[in-house]
Amino acid sequence: MIENSENEKDSDPRMKMSRRENRARRLNVKQMWERGALDDHLVKERWSREFKNPRLKKIKNPTTHFEPENKLEGLVLEVHRRTCEVRLSDNRVVTAEYKATVVDELGEFPAVGDSVVLGVTSEEKYAVIKVHTRRSSLVRPGPRDRLRQELVLAANIDQVVIVASVEQPAFNYGFVDRFLLAANLNRLPFILVLNKMDLVSEMPKAITDFMKIVDQSIAISCETKEGLDELKKALQGKVSVFSGQSGVGKSTLINHLVPEAALRTGAVRHKDGKGRHTTTSSSLFDLPGGGMVIDTPGIRSLGLLNIDSNDLAKIFPGFFKEELFTCKFSNCLHISEIGCSVRKALSSGELSQARYESYLRILNAKE
Repeated sequence: MIENSENEKDSDPRMKMSRRENRARRLNVKQMWERGALDDHLVKERWSREFKNPRLKKIKNPTTHFEPENKLEGLVLEVHRRTCEVRLSDNRVVTAEYKATVVDELGEFPAVGDSVVLGVTSEEKYAVIKVHTRRSSLVRPGPRDRLRQELVLAANIDQVVIVASVEQPAFNYGFVDRFLLAANLNRLPFILVLNKMDLVSEMPKAITDFMKIVDQSIAISCETKEGLDELKKALQGKVSVFSGQSGVGKSTLINHLVPEAALRTGAVRHKDGKGRHTTTSSSLFDLPGGGMVIDTPGIRSLGLLNIDSNDLAKIFPGFFKEELFTCKFSNCLHISEIGCSVRKALSSGELSQARYESYLRILNAKE
């Protein structure tokens, strides 16, 4: 008997009409808001389980919820889950929450280096209510379940500084190439810092070939202090984002540049020659001589998801002189095509095997 009554209810034309009217009413509310018939605040329409009794709920707009005197400008120094450390104009550092409304407006989470507006509540609590437009950024892929959602490592930077080691661990061409590509795409100067020079008698040829295609390369040793003065001069007055493969001495180097940073350092594992992760989140530090350093975690990959394979083949650093594509075919991927100038340079020794293999690794990762 119960089943029959439910079937009768579903087939009742009056019920179908009621549902149709409710859907139309919901659509009308959206159209009214788009036309400006409703006020400027976003309106969300909620429905009961029976799809009846519509209720309109106003969502507070975070930028209008605070009075002007309760809004403060600040700079994001660190980002944690749901909170971030922000330095105000009077140099006070406060902890501020960021809520879903801010994330929805920006399209992503606040990042270290962001210029933000904070709202101050009556309880002296702070909340990020706006993130100003970024002039530049450095990104990496999202977590495994959201790989194509890029995460911003650092914002509003002037140059990219990659710390690599000549030994222990060995120079990682693929890692450095990804950052070099990212810097080129964002039109940011690229500085290659080669650490642990005290472990080698001379620079390996493959690395010297790489040094020719970057904006600036600086050989240093955190043990002997070689090259540190040259590096300090290159960083002065600039916002520099630091990154590097784990174990290359990045945290030790930043401790030399910014003594109050007091970053943890970790020795290279003797079993596999790889470094230990000692930086777990990005942080911003002031340099004593002027300028800022944003220290990012020792990551193994960088987001290059927006580069097509054909574009990668045309702009890969070091493949073409004066950045002019010289292969016979415009869609040449430098694998086995006829008239490929890259393969020709590889055969003649003008292009190193390490550079070419680094390109293939990135190309295969994209395909």
